[in-house]
Amino acid sequence: MKFLFQCIIFCLLLVSCGAKNPKILSSSTNSVKSSSGYTPFFDITAYSEDEEYGLIGEKPVKVGEMSVQNQLRYLSSLAGPNGEELKFHRRGSCCGYKSEGAAFGSALVDVYDVTYDGLKKPIQIYISFYDFETLYIPKGFTKRL
Repeated sequence: MKFLFQCIIFCLLLVSCGAKNPKILSSSTNSVKSSSGYTPFFDITAYSEDEEYGLIGEKPVKVGEMSVQNQLRYLSSLAGPNGEELKFHRRGSCCGYKSEGAAFGSALVDVYDVTYDGLKKPIQIYISFYDFETLYIPKGFTKRL
């Protein structure tokens, strides 16, 4: 029975994610935060070679430690293309994937709407705190100085 439940949940999570318009499974009432309010990760210096890294649910940034603080620090490590300060808001969760670090072997990805001065439409960045991988700077962003 537990296995069947896990399979059903995982299948629902997988179909919830679309590259351009994911179905948000949970929503958030968090306030908008700015990158200047957090200490960035100083060791994120390399740009991702994958143009979709962090920009689609199937390729989330994996900050690990089951830490929302790590998600906020990651976002605070970035800046707009000309060094603009970022503002971000957790929109909700979507996009299930297999994870040894999550309950029942399935994890959700948090979706953040990211803006900066001069940006007409928010950019969504997808972040998981269930697993960790080397952190990179996604396409369209720079390293916060």
